[in-house]
Amino acid sequence: MKVYIIPFILFAFLLTNCEDPIDVPSPFEESTVVVDAWLTNTEEVQTIRLNESVDYFAGGESPAISGATITVCRNDGEACFSFAEAAAGVYLWQPQTGETLGSPGDEFELSIATEGRRFSALTQLRRTAIIDSISLEFEEESLRRDEGFYPQVYARDLPGQGDTYWLKAWKNDTLLNRTSELTISYDGTFSAGTNIDGGYFLPPLREIEPLNDDGEPVPFLAGDSLYVEVHSISNIAFNFLEIAERQIENTGLFASPIANARGNIRDEESGELILGIFNVAEVASASILVE
Repeated sequence: MKVYIIPFILFAFLLTNCEDPIDVPSPFEESTVVVDAWLTNTEEVQTIRLNESVDYFAGGESPAISGATITVCRNDGEACFSFAEAAAGVYLWQPQTGETLGSPGDEFELSIATEGRRFSALTQLRRTAIIDSISLEFEEESLRRDEGFYPQVYARDLPGQGDTYWLKAWKNDTLLNRTSELTISYDGTFSAGTNIDGGYFLPPLREIEPLNDDGEPVPFLAGDSLYVEVHSISNIAFNFLEIAERQIENTGLFASPIANARGNIRDEESGELILGIFNVAEVASASILVE
C-alpha cells in the first residue's frame, strides 16, 4: 500500500510547492511581419492590419507597421484594389455603392511591400452555407443553465465535400469573440474525413451560447437580439483557426510547446511562410429579436 501512496504524496507536494520563478528559454530571435487580412465580398469597408511579431513570453502589444503598399488583385485581370493606411498599421479599402471584391469562384492575389521586403498570397473566394432559420429553445433553470432562450442557427452546408466555414455571432451588437465561442466547421461537421455532406451544421456547432467570465452559458431574454454570419473560408484558413484555437487554450501543467499557426502568406525572396492569413469570404447572415 505505501509503495503507491508515497509517490502520490510526493507528487502532490511538488505541485503545491513550485513557487520559484522559472526562466523558460524562448526560440524567438527577431520580429517578422504579421498580416491580418480577413476580407469579405460585402459592400463594407475592408481592412488589412500589419504588425510586427513579439516574443510570446515577453508579452506586450505588437508594434504596428506603417508605410506599406498593399493591393489585392482579382486574377481575372479586371480589378485591383489599393488599401490606404488610415491609422498606424491599419489599411482600408472603401467600396463604391454596389461594388464588391468579387464573387464565389474568383481568385485573388495579395501583394504587400514594406521596408524593402515583399510578401504575397493567393486565395479563392469560396461559397458559403445557406442559413434557413434561427430557432429559440426555451429552457427552465437547471444546475447547468439559467432560465431563458438558447438559440440554434440552422445553417446548411452546400452539396460537395471540402467546404469550410466560420460562424460569427453578435448578441445585442457585441461580437462573441471568446476562444470558447469560436465556431468553425468542415462540411457542417467538426473536421475533414467524416464523409458527411450537404446537411445542417451538427450540434453543438449550430448552438449560440454566450459565456460569462466563469465560462457559464448566458441565456437570451426578451428584448435581446442575435445577429449571425457564416463566412466561407479556405481549408488553409480553417486549419489556421483550428491551430490558433488550440494554442490559445493550451494552458495548464501538461500544455504542449507553443507553436505558431502558419497561414498562406510568403516572403517573395525566401519563399518562407510568415505569420498571418489572407482570406476572402462570401457571407450569409440572419438575425432575430427575442420577444
